[in-house]
Amino acid sequence: MDGRLCSRWLRHSRDSPWPGWNDLNLNTVGEPFGSVNASHSLCHRNKAVTFLRMESAPAQPLRILLIDDEAEVRTTVGAMLQRMGHEITTADNGAEGLALFDRAGADIIVSDVMMPGVDGLGVLRGLRKRGADVDVILITGLGTMDTAIEALRQGAFDFLTKPVRMSDLTAAVERTRRYQTLRRDRDRLRSRLDSLQPNGPMVVGESAAMARVMDLVDRVAETDHTTVLITGESGTGKELVAHGIHDRSPRAAEAFISLNCTAVPDTLFESELFGHEKGAFTDAETRKPGMFELGSGGTLFLDEIADMSAASQAKILRVLEERTLRRVGGLHEIPVDVRLVAATNRDLEGMQRDGTFRQDLYFRLNVFTIHLPPLRERGEDILLLAEHFIERFAREFRKDLSGLDEDARRLLVAYPFPGNVRELRNLVERGVILADGTQLTGRDLSDLATSTTGAAPVDAPLELASLEEGAIRAAFEQSGGNQTETARLLGIGVDALRYRLRNYGLR
Repeated sequence: MDGRLCSRWLRHSRDSPWPGWNDLNLNTVGEPFGSVNASHSLCHRNKAVTFLRMESAPAQPLRILLIDDEAEVRTTVGAMLQRMGHEITTADNGAEGLALFDRAGADIIVSDVMMPGVDGLGVLRGLRKRGADVDVILITGLGTMDTAIEALRQGAFDFLTKPVRMSDLTAAVERTRRYQTLRRDRDRLRSRLDSLQPNGPMVVGESAAMARVMDLVDRVAETDHTTVLITGESGTGKELVAHGIHDRSPRAAEAFISLNCTAVPDTLFESELFGHEKGAFTDAETRKPGMFELGSGGTLFLDEIADMSAASQAKILRVLEERTLRRVGGLHEIPVDVRLVAATNRDLEGMQRDGTFRQDLYFRLNVFTIHLPPLRERGEDILLLAEHFIERFAREFRKDLSGLDEDARRLLVAYPFPGNVRELRNLVERGVILADGTQLTGRDLSDLATSTTGAAPVDAPLELASLEEGAIRAAFEQSGGNQTETARLLGIGVDALRYRLRNYGLR
């Protein structure tokens, strides 16, 4: 270490954001940090600055985004945190920092408050609007109570005032790390406790169809690596069932990682699943583990797997067969220990027959299949689910509601719910918000009343089977007998359509 690294950020002055840097380790590149071992000293303007050698890098590196408008701070502080084993990304203003977070994410953000343009508080507001799950440490030279209160109100995890000792910053990072660990452990414990409760929040239903589903969930959960394929229309609760398998399995204490395949562009899919090495592509400034690694020891849930490209299908197949992966830009194979649960609302069997989905991957996924019935085939569960959601949202919105009146019951039972449980949940949530009395009424379900009265008067006995058959026949004729187009017109899956076509003698 020589005097060339001394600059104004080391001065003992009110204007310097990082004066003194007492307790800071500035070892040669590659030497680990951790416990105090020895010390070095460096003089700047006749002021001694002490640096302590550390040993043992942190057990789990953090991705830290450092935002500061002073280049010297970004360079030097970033290097120090990087030598401690963390992965560092830097930005010179709040707007750039938010853009970097949108692209690459971060575990912790360390940001100055006073910056031109978007300042530190603006960064906090931007993160809150995004609903970002990241903790922020703010640093400011304006150590006023008003600034601290505003920072904490905006969501800052910690707040430091200048001059800041490096030991204070590293302690704040470690506090944040411990909090994040405790929060993850709490969430896992809550999930585990929920899974142990009879008729817990995972699935609500007493119909024979759901009893069969839960029996399959319990059976496959006892296994460790068995791949599971969950099928069913959109909104039937496929991710809840995947959670149920995880929570009841020996992997329950480990991570549950979820990815919707339709939400990730094909160009980023490999990086998201398998991770990448630093420099693997233009924006790969740090190494990033993929979801297979993040889910190590736990469960990886891939939703809408039928929308995966052919190239991605081949890579997934290789991981399932060899149980190893290679990061993008990597040279070494990494062992994989994760249970894969996949889900789709499409006819995967038909897709593999016509060549739009790999047959070998289909057989790999189709080891153990659980099919979720649509809500219209679980008629006895509709009112039970509605009561469950009323209780949940009444508690959330602090309303004194206890059930449904007769009009609401008739409306719910008469409606076919093409959007399944998700549609019912959203409908009840809106109704609870509108409700003025002590029960959810037909008037509170005004959107549903409009939908059902379009087909027949609410008070008239509705023959749901005949209504369904008529709708299917009309759509089938309109599409010229094309099953895919018929399913699209009806808003249901092709597999569900084929089942009904057989029932009504249309094929």
